[in-house]
Order: sequence, then C-alpha cells, then structure tokens
Amino acid sequence: MKSLSATRSPQRQPLAGLVAALMLASPALSSASTIELSQPYTPAGQNYSITALQSMNPLTLQGAMAMGANPNVNLDFQGGFGVRYTNSSGSLVDFGIGLYYDAGCNSGLQLSSTGLNVQFNQTISSQGLFLTIGHLGFSDLSTDFSTGTVAPTISVNGPSGPSFFSAHDILANHALTLLTSYDPIAQTDLWKIDVHALVGDALVNNVTLGADIHNGGGATMTVPSDPYFLVSANGGNCAMIPEPGSAFLILSAGLGCMIITRRRNRSLISAR
Repeated sequence: MKSLSATRSPQRQPLAGLVAALMLASPALSSASTIELSQPYTPAGQNYSITALQSMNPLTLQGAMAMGANPNVNLDFQGGFGVRYTNSSGSLVDFGIGLYYDAGCNSGLQLSSTGLNVQFNQTISSQGLFLTIGHLGFSDLSTDFSTGTVAPTISVNGPSGPSFFSAHDILANHALTLLTSYDPIAQTDLWKIDVHALVGDALVNNVTLGADIHNGGGATMTVPSDPYFLVSANGGNCAMIPEPGSAFLILSAGLGCMIITRRRNRSLISAR
C-alpha cells in the first residue's frame, strides 16, 4: 500500500454531526424515483464533481471506464448517488457502488466493481475530509462486513500518486464511523469514511469509491452485491491549500498590518 505522505498523524477526527439533511441539498433529490444524472455531475453549491465508473478491478480499483456509465440518484436509497452501467450484453443497469458479473473484465476475475470518482476543484487537505455513504445494511462494526451486502474500498489520489485501501484497511484504521443506525423499514443507514484516518496529513486531488471482493476478514463477497451509495463529500469544509503566490500575499498582508499598527502606536505615544 503506497502512502500519500511520509507524515502520518495517529490522531482521529472528532465525530461529525448528523448529515441526513444533506440528502435534500439538491432539487434532484426531492423525488423518490431514480433520476439519471449527467456525466460528470456537479452537486449544487459543491466544489467537486462526481463521475460514474464501471469495469474496475475490485482488488485495486484500476482499469476503470467512464464510458458507458453515468451517475444516478435515489435508487434504493433516497438521496444516494449510484452508478448506471452498461453490462456485457449492452443493456443499461441502474445500480449503486457494488460488485457485478463482467465477462469482459481484463482482471481475470470475471467480475467488476462499479464506482464513483469525486474530483475536487482544487487540491485540498486530508485534514477533516470525509465522505458520507449509506446503505451498508447494518449498524455494528464489531464484526466484519456482511458477505451478503457490500464492503467499501477507496483510492485516495494526490500529487504523489494513488493509495488504495481495502475493506480490511478501512476497518483496521478505524476510518469508518456510524452516523445514523440502520432502519430495517426504510433500509437506510449513514456512515462516515474519514480520509485523514487512512492517509494522515496529505494533499488530495480526488477519491474513488468502489466495492471489495472480500469483507474485512477476507471472506468472499456475494456477487452481485447489494450496493451502497455516496451521499456527500465535505470538500467545501476542508482547509484549502493556498497557491504559493497566495501564501506570499497573505504573509505580506500580515506583515503590513503589523508595521501599520506599530506606527500608529508610536504616533499616539509622541502625541502624549
């Protein structure tokens, strides 16, 4: 597993507040029916775009194809973004993020993962960066992910290259936190994936969510899996990394304020 940064912080981010209200942030989320979205799709008011992917190798999240796929919303999970992919017979299939049979997959596995890539408008810090996902189908991480549902994976991509984290890595790094418990009637549950818990202090350009072929303990997952969905990314709340020129201007402005303040203090003393 390749690290994005040589510096790794053992600290964890505090638990975020409930984010269910985010599911109603876009007018497109007001309907319960599945809505097909443009490729890529930019949620209203956000600083990132979402691109649907198919034919990903679930062991590495490599080999992804954007052609033939597009994002959707509200499939099995109100307010959740999923993937509409093209199967081997050329038919369009509404799905989420999960495993599906793919006879044309080059990985030799005869199955692939759909996925969603979240591309930020500019490089951001991993500090405080997390993704909200839903529909994992349970509320207790004392055991591994259920082999009958889905296990998430993530690739975090920065200036130094990608870092891939399996379902086992996510659990081992305590990077998954329950936000709202599973409701068996509505079949909803919300979770937070803490990117900083995985990569430490690092710069991030984009992240890709996929589905693992194994659960956290290594058991083989059911195919096709019951998929999960992306609800939101909090990229707008991250500490942005200023450009070198901007950092110089900020420093210069600060020094200027200090000089002006000292001159004013001297003038007041002289006037006395």
